[in-house]
Amino acid sequence: MKRLTLTIIATLLSLGMFPQTNNLNNRALWASINGKKDASLGDYQQHTGKVLVTWRMLPGDNATTGFDLYRSIGTGAEKKIATNIKKCTCYQDGSASKTADNHYRLTYTGSTETLSTFTLTKAQVSGALPYISIPLADTKDVYENTNQIVYTANDVSVGDLDGDGDFEIVVKRLQSVKDANGNIVSDGSGASYSQQDCLWAVIWDAYKLDGTLLWRIKGGPGIILGNSSSFAIADFDGDGCAEMAIRTCEGTMFGDGQQIPDVNGDGKIDYRTWGNLNSSSPGWVDHYNSAGPEFISIIDGKTGQELARDNFINRETSNSWGDEYWKRACSFRVGVGCFDETGLPSVILGRGVYGHSVIEAWDWRDGQLTKKWRFDTNDKGTGKDGKKHSTYAAQGNHSLNVADLDGDGVDEVMYGSMAVDHDGIGLWNTRLGHGDANHVGKFLPEHEGLQMFHCLETGKTMVALHDARDGSVIWKKDAAKDNDMGRCLVGDFFPEYPGCEFFYYQGNYIQQDGTETSINTKGQKGGCGMAVWFDGNLSRQLIEDNIIHSPKYGRTFTMYRYSETFINGTKSNPCWYGDILGDWREEVILPDATRLEDIKIFSTWYPTTHKFPWLMTDHCYWMSCLNENIGYNQPTNTGYYLGSDLKSDADAWAEAEMVQNKGVETGISSLTPNPSPRGEGSIYTLSGVRVQKPQRGLYIKNGKKIYIK
Repeated sequence: MKRLTLTIIATLLSLGMFPQTNNLNNRALWASINGKKDASLGDYQQHTGKVLVTWRMLPGDNATTGFDLYRSIGTGAEKKIATNIKKCTCYQDGSASKTADNHYRLTYTGSTETLSTFTLTKAQVSGALPYISIPLADTKDVYENTNQIVYTANDVSVGDLDGDGDFEIVVKRLQSVKDANGNIVSDGSGASYSQQDCLWAVIWDAYKLDGTLLWRIKGGPGIILGNSSSFAIADFDGDGCAEMAIRTCEGTMFGDGQQIPDVNGDGKIDYRTWGNLNSSSPGWVDHYNSAGPEFISIIDGKTGQELARDNFINRETSNSWGDEYWKRACSFRVGVGCFDETGLPSVILGRGVYGHSVIEAWDWRDGQLTKKWRFDTNDKGTGKDGKKHSTYAAQGNHSLNVADLDGDGVDEVMYGSMAVDHDGIGLWNTRLGHGDANHVGKFLPEHEGLQMFHCLETGKTMVALHDARDGSVIWKKDAAKDNDMGRCLVGDFFPEYPGCEFFYYQGNYIQQDGTETSINTKGQKGGCGMAVWFDGNLSRQLIEDNIIHSPKYGRTFTMYRYSETFINGTKSNPCWYGDILGDWREEVILPDATRLEDIKIFSTWYPTTHKFPWLMTDHCYWMSCLNENIGYNQPTNTGYYLGSDLKSDADAWAEAEMVQNKGVETGISSLTPNPSPRGEGSIYTLSGVRVQKPQRGLYIKNGKKIYIK
């Protein structure tokens, strides 16, 4: 077999198989229960009221990796309740106590060494609650008069902020205005008007999963409401702790109490202009922020302290972005991508989508914040597709996607209908224009590489499926005249059809070859919410209308029974969702019905017979999670095919390894898995295979990349 050359190995480093902030020894043992029936699922009623214990499949695991599970109730003695679990990474406990804490402990089969523990509390199990609650801290330190102003929960992102191997969450909270009767009349999710004497329209809270508030950042008067206050969480410098990147301004106050002062010396930090838009509604005339310094700040995940600051993309004039009232100039993006051989994430900044667009990549490395590259539709450059960068104007979306589109081992930025290569040069440009939803992943099992599916609102094309490598059209659906198709979604929802199905708002399902089919969606609108793996099937379900349901099988989870709600108005998104706890199914994070009391993290209670690697170890999926909440929130997707077409779980494992290695043989074959418990010093290939006698090359040891000569 071929040996990897050092050049190829260096390329593999950038694939991001192992998220920098994730502890690969963390099994994330978890447990959940639901005592309220969802009648439409028939046979699934047998799972109501039973505890499901789940854990991660990690790099190095395979079909022979077995686990033992122990349980103790209250202060009672521990008992082994399951032996040599191999075919899945979950166990349904039908005899758990409903009146006391249930303590679970996981080991390898034949070993007593603890891999992970979890306690399902008496309150959770007696209340049959399929979630944990993180109380939201009060905001009197931001604005004392809560009869006028409150801060409602909005988008969430996740990361290991303190380096302990567990995820923490960061909650964006938006200034929300009450009327004289105490009703919230503006929740801040749109371009709302803030209180004149309140400097902070947006705040960010960081919480541990036990509810501990780590820090709070107050965004400053130049940070606007709506979806332009995006934020990025990642371990940008590789020190094991995630940082946060945000756009800041004068008046921003950080977690250590330090504030950005009047840096330009003009005697003010608040550039908003107060006036009357009409006779009855006073507000900030230029709430889109037409003046004042703008920055990019790197925030310490442990403390909320500002670590570094530099200038954000230049504001220029309002007309230079396409309007006369600063809205398009204030279309901001902050995201994450991996653009070089180090595999470390870079910060992505974006400004403008409807006309002029600028994208920048910044590195936070060794205590320095430096600009990596800049793409500008106003420059004189030429893309790698031979098209002038000026033709890339007006192609941006309200979100962006990041993935290794061209298979070169580093990421590209898909900014709507065009893509920018890892070096800041245009890669391809479909010229189909602006749209609201974009999806990148492995949607066609037999098609090489990744695909891109999106909807458009300029021209006749409603939706189109593209080859992500070069943007070429695989198929598209056109209307009879110019249209605005605002929603679309892709996922494997129906096992009787090969590959994924594609659909657009109020349209039929489209099969992978472009054939449009009318399908009964079990009474739901079958629309374009979020696609989620939640029950035990390989097909995905839909998160929409405050429920999770399968277009094939019916309702999976009636979420509104648990005093929760969705966010962002008609878009009706969860705060965040993804695979952060337990096995490969995805958790859903939502606020309570008032968006003021708590954040709930919901996890599945449905057993499964399937076993897949922790989804966060797939680079495409990891990037989709980190960039999920930029602008208009977008769903998660994997870089390998995961769906009902799989003949066996091992097919997905093999494809996942090939995706990470780009089809290159690793030079290691016939390896016998080490039966001893995972411990210090275990060595793995970059694709996650445990190696007893490593050859020369790059490997993973104790969660770090090493080179063996």
